[in-house]
Amino acid sequence: MEPTINQMMAEYLRSVATWRRQRYQDDLRDARNLRSATALDELAAHVLALPPEDARLQRLHGLAVQGEAFVPGQQTAYEIGRFRFFSDEAGLDAFVDRIVELAAADRGEQGRFGGPQVPGDNPWE
Repeated sequence: MEPTINQMMAEYLRSVATWRRQRYQDDLRDARNLRSATALDELAAHVLALPPEDARLQRLHGLAVQGEAFVPGQQTAYEIGRFRFFSDEAGLDAFVDRIVELAAADRGEQGRFGGPQVPGDNPWE
C-alpha cells in the first residue's frame, strides 16, 4: 500500500529533526537546533493528524511527491530546515500553508526558461 502524503511528509520532517539534533552536537552546542528539532517533530505529528483530504496536502502531493517520497524543492527544504530555529512563534497550521506556497514557487522554478521556442522545437512538451 502506497504511503499517504501525511506519512511521506512526516517522515521527511522527522529526518530533518534528526539532522537538527546532529547539528547540536557540533562545537557550538547551539540550543536553537534542539528547539527546531522538537518543533519539526511536533509539525510531523500535526501533519499526521490532518485529514487525508486536506486541500493543502493534496496540493503538496502534486507538487512535491516523487514516487513514494516527499521531495521538497530548494526553498521549501530550506524553510523546513529553519522551522522555529530563530523563534518559537511559528504556528503549525500556518507553516503548513507556507510549505504549500513554497512548494508551488519551487515548482514554478522548474518551468520554462530560455524564452520563446522555434515552432516545433519545444523540449518541454
